[in-house]
Amino acid sequence: MREKFPDVSRPILAAAVSMTVLGGCAFSDYQRPTIERVGAGDGRIVFAADVFREAAPERVRFTDIWQREEYALFRGGGAQAEILYSTTTTPVFTVVLEYRLMVDDMVETWNLNRKHAKAWDESRRVEAPLGPFFYKPYRLVGADRACFGFATEWEHRGDDPDNRPSKVLFGYFCAKPGAPLSLDGMEDLIQSIGVRGVTERIRHADAARREGAARATDARTQADAALIAHGPSPSADRGNASFPFDLAEFFTEGGEGDKTK
Repeated sequence: MREKFPDVSRPILAAAVSMTVLGGCAFSDYQRPTIERVGAGDGRIVFAADVFREAAPERVRFTDIWQREEYALFRGGGAQAEILYSTTTTPVFTVVLEYRLMVDDMVETWNLNRKHAKAWDESRRVEAPLGPFFYKPYRLVGADRACFGFATEWEHRGDDPDNRPSKVLFGYFCAKPGAPLSLDGMEDLIQSIGVRGVTERIRHADAARREGAARATDARTQADAALIAHGPSPSADRGNASFPFDLAEFFTEGGEGDKTK
């Protein structure tokens, strides 16, 4: 597995909402890109750490015909984690997920992290239920918080010349201010990260409810949902302005890929 992440410098929200508003003539309701809040029971990201058991996470989902991305914010006991899970949605087409950032660069995309100086430790690797994770400890110096960034990828396409994945998950965890966080503690937390439908079963009733739910296509509704994932401002203690990362890319055997949009 490569320790790389996507180029996330380009603005996404305006394009995503514009595609929703202007794309009515080009897309069916199923195909039209949507950004929406995720209701209880419909989320995919799992973080079963004891510190988060008392509070439900906030979730936002971006979906189009090629990909699905879920953002989740976990808070509890003064600790905080934000995770993004991305997957291709159409195995029929030759679509993979393209990303290039190293773990420390990925950490810098989150609002909480980017406003603080950091003291970094070295990168490490650990096996977990989702597969091998890269993780990198750091400390938010001004906030006196021990943290680590983490990432994993799986379902690599063997017919893709670059062997890129169909699923990726990445994010960070920060302990409450002043609390210690050992390497063993970090690895224990990584063991509790999963994806419903991968590390645990999705019940039939959940799947039926999700398939029958109406999609949010109103531009204002989508902008409100996107604001949850972006955070109220770049200086906020939550959010990531690069959501949705929009990682899907077509490929041809022996050729170079093209972005889906």
